[in-house]
Amino acid sequence: MLEKFLAFVSEQKLFTTHDRLLVAVSGGLDSIVVTDLLVKGGFNIDIAHCNFQLRGSESDEDEDFVAKIAESIGCEFYVKRFDTKLYAEKEGVSTQMAARELRYYWFEQLRKEGNYSAIITAHHANDSIETAIFNFVKGTGIAGLRGIKPNNDQIIRPLLFAKREDITLYAKENKIKWREDSSNTSIKYSRNFIRNKIVPLMKEINPNLEDTFKVTSERMLSLELLLQRAVEQFKSKWIVKGEDIYIETKEIQQAELVVLEEALKPFGFNIDQVKSLLVSIKNGLSGKVLETHDYRLNLDRGQVIISGVKNKAYKEYTLKQEGELKTGDFSLSFKAIEDLTITTDKNEVKFDFDKLTFPLKLRKWKAGDAFQPLGMKGKKKLSDFMIDEKIPLNLKERIFVLLSDNKVVWVVGHRMDDRFKITSETRNAYHIIMAYD
Repeated sequence: MLEKFLAFVSEQKLFTTHDRLLVAVSGGLDSIVVTDLLVKGGFNIDIAHCNFQLRGSESDEDEDFVAKIAESIGCEFYVKRFDTKLYAEKEGVSTQMAARELRYYWFEQLRKEGNYSAIITAHHANDSIETAIFNFVKGTGIAGLRGIKPNNDQIIRPLLFAKREDITLYAKENKIKWREDSSNTSIKYSRNFIRNKIVPLMKEINPNLEDTFKVTSERMLSLELLLQRAVEQFKSKWIVKGEDIYIETKEIQQAELVVLEEALKPFGFNIDQVKSLLVSIKNGLSGKVLETHDYRLNLDRGQVIISGVKNKAYKEYTLKQEGELKTGDFSLSFKAIEDLTITTDKNEVKFDFDKLTFPLKLRKWKAGDAFQPLGMKGKKKLSDFMIDEKIPLNLKERIFVLLSDNKVVWVVGHRMDDRFKITSETRNAYHIIMAYD
């Protein structure tokens, strides 16, 4: 067992004797065995133990047991008690999920504070099978079907090569003592149900389940890498403009569904939303909008635009006769000048100074806003103007207007109002320059 352990650590390049390792030890069979193997392998370890206070005196006895293990090894011992049930109620998660979140957050704190190379957990081959089954039942992608990775960031599982029966045999042969968690026999938890009910039935069909799953896991990992490459190739065709992402619909149509799902997952879009997008593209529809908590996807004239959702409330600003202003989206500099030369730059405008009433107001556009676009005789609703200008949804929501005496004088960055333009009678100009932050 020790030889296989050291071989696995070496083959997977998990850690060396020069690394400082923080071992998560519950007191159960698996964590005690991995601790024993690490010590015999000559690795530099310290121990961290979580007391979730879920099993009364049993939890306290586990803590005392692990403390004695650490003392016998002569390593640093960290322990923390959690009010797991209170956390679960507060966060609206299961007790098991609460325990997971609490321990990994604490482990990461310890790792950073103690400058440890990695956190060691005692997950083994059977844990990997149970994880894959759980993910399959709940619904998952390729990554969920490959089970547990030996190395995931700073979380390392050096026992993944071993079956549960091998670990038990090693403990008995080496007369290693451990603590039994009475809750492991309960099937009210999904993991325990899979371990105690589902896996035994599967092993009746395939007694070598652990060995065959190992091969399957390797295949899934290979497929996962292929998928990641396909996603990166797809993303290389995206066009990024500021905080927005533009994707041509033809690129989306050429991509496989699983690639699209994986590429859009970081923005919170799910498989049903991706399918809905594909149907809209296939049917030649425009204007389709999909939303998550933080992002919006807009199908607009042959392209898909992904934008962040603006959760902040825009306030109203004032412009005096001279100064500068920053909104967080763009900045303005403004002053009165004598130069009456007309500019064609949409981000630079000149108004007839004497036609303005100060202070001017700057705010987001709203329904009902209207103005007289430069070069036109009649008024036009701003909503109609944006449609005519083919301004996509993601940009419409960022449109600001500048007002003088509650009259729109400029749709910022797009068009000024004809009534405030410079004429032959103009004596002074009010010059504004916009720059994006």
